[in-house]
Amino acid sequence: MRAIFWNVRGFGHVGRRTQLKEYMRKEGIDIVGLQETIKADFRHHELLAIDPLKRFSWNHLAASGHSGGMLLGFDQAVYERELVVIQVYGPADHSRSADFLGEVQAKVLAVSSLFIPLVVGGDFNQLIRSGADKNNDNINWSRVTMFNNTIANMALREVARAGARYTWTNKQLSPVR
Repeated sequence: MRAIFWNVRGFGHVGRRTQLKEYMRKEGIDIVGLQETIKADFRHHELLAIDPLKRFSWNHLAASGHSGGMLLGFDQAVYERELVVIQVYGPADHSRSADFLGEVQAKVLAVSSLFIPLVVGGDFNQLIRSGADKNNDNINWSRVTMFNNTIANMALREVARAGARYTWTNKQLSPVR
């Protein structure tokens, strides 16, 4: 299984759609999860732009104004059997992190009782597992502990990631990654 979960910061940008389509083809992607699409709906031609062979089944969650929105797709030929994908987009307001993780945990535990394969992915919005996941020492260790405890409580395993070491940057002169 090959998956991509990407905070795309706006699906309307043609260059991002081209980049996604090429990456999906090159890497043989089976599951696509996009966060922050900033789209209320997806037109047929927009989905064809990234999936010209119509291999994927698509679902979306509408954005609220100029923020949010998610798109989830999976290759129908690969996933004819049951598989649950929980795509997340964590809150930027870290005072809500505990509630967010509680909601994710409730969903995961409900699915786990059904003995169906499960994938959880997306943008956890700066919830990290260790100090190595960030390029500076400004780390909230209580959130790290909370995140790791939640993962342990759900009995999830982290899948090895390919690509760049850091998955986010604030795009400043001295960036936080």
